[in-house]
Amino acid sequence: MFRKMVIFLGLMLLSGCATTRGQSSMTQLQVRVGELERQLDNKDDAIRTLNHEVQTLGYKVDSLDAQLRKCQSPAKKTSLAPVVSDASGEDEGIIRVSADTAEVQKALSEAGFYQDAIDGKIGAKTQKAISDFQKSQGLKVDGIVGRKTWTALQGYLE
Repeated sequence: MFRKMVIFLGLMLLSGCATTRGQSSMTQLQVRVGELERQLDNKDDAIRTLNHEVQTLGYKVDSLDAQLRKCQSPAKKTSLAPVVSDASGEDEGIIRVSADTAEVQKALSEAGFYQDAIDGKIGAKTQKAISDFQKSQGLKVDGIVGRKTWTALQGYLE
């Protein structure tokens, strides 16, 4: 009888260990599944963020594309390439678009910033007029007729 009891207790211990081992493996799997679900959620968040950034960049590209088409329209004389309009080179670095100095002076005059004769030469008064115009338009005040300044000035030529 003692022997049967020892065998019975031994079997109980063994079956208890197997159950505990099975529960331990199940718990480890549940923990791992939880970790994988959190990683998946993090990846989904990253994808949503990237999709939002792509969409935002797409809007910016569309806007820039529209601006570029507007600049390249036959009605406009704007070019993205820097061009020196005066053969003497005295306006080199001041006018960085396809516009001659006389056009810039005329636009500045129409805008009320240049009162001298339109002579096609960049002088101190023309440079001051460019800077004053840029300041009034909220543009970078650098005294250089670049794309943004020229686009704003062209509205006074029409």
